[in-house]
Amino acid sequence: MSAPKPDLLHQPRLGAIWMTVSLVCFTGNALLLKVLASIRHADPWLALVFRAFIGLVFTWIVFAPKGTLRLKRSFQSWLLASRGVLGAFGTIAYYLTIGPLGAGKATLIGNTWCVFAAIMATFVLHEKLGLVKVLGISLALAGLALLTGMTPGSLVVFGQYEAIALGGAVLAATVVVVIRQLTRTETSATIFASQCLYALLIGIPVAAMNFTSLDWADAGLLSAAALCATFGQLAMTEGFRFLSVAAGGAFQNTVPVLTTIGGILFFAEPFSTLQTIGAVLVLWGSFQTVLGGRRK
Repeated sequence: MSAPKPDLLHQPRLGAIWMTVSLVCFTGNALLLKVLASIRHADPWLALVFRAFIGLVFTWIVFAPKGTLRLKRSFQSWLLASRGVLGAFGTIAYYLTIGPLGAGKATLIGNTWCVFAAIMATFVLHEKLGLVKVLGISLALAGLALLTGMTPGSLVVFGQYEAIALGGAVLAATVVVVIRQLTRTETSATIFASQCLYALLIGIPVAAMNFTSLDWADAGLLSAAALCATFGQLAMTEGFRFLSVAAGGAFQNTVPVLTTIGGILFFAEPFSTLQTIGAVLVLWGSFQTVLGGRRK
């Protein structure tokens, strides 16, 4: 498979369009997942299966006839397999925490993937990690401590779900770096389908053990959330084809802002003063981290 032409690797305007579509879809997905978790009490593993199945079917219908979907490569390329497995576990980590923590808090913690991705990209992709990025990382980590309750004199470091959310952020960062490498040789459809395939393989057995019943309302909400996630993931993958990890991360930094506002407006999710300060520091630090490499 031929790699994209060098002059197509950085087209900020086209990348910005894809990233904007992605952030709108991801925000919708997060709010729907909050409804499913807190109001409908749906199993997060079932939500993962719906996301993977609908994503795989959609990708097959749209891209297979064009010849841009090469599903067999998911088992032939270790990078694609890694993207699939890590992406599946990163996704379920987010799904497991969005109910207990709230859409805003879970997404804010998950958004620290920008910080970890910038660090990883320095070693793997040789992207620069300058003083501004280091300061941004420090701000984001300080904000994370306040957001999760780790204040001076407190014995609480991380709760169970905070730890799961943070683990998901690290996995998401790894996936982003892998995607950046894969876009040089693989199509967006193949990259996305690999996650769907491995998420099904991992999620179906667990969802089957927990399954009790499913009504039409739950099925509709699960399908809507899955479609939002599908469109968002494909748009993000395509966006990273034209943007660096840092630039793409700047757009994704908007997702927790919109999700937190939605969580407060629609679900009255509480934020203490310290948590609010922490959220601002996470967002500001992440923003400085992803844009730090562009400053001279």
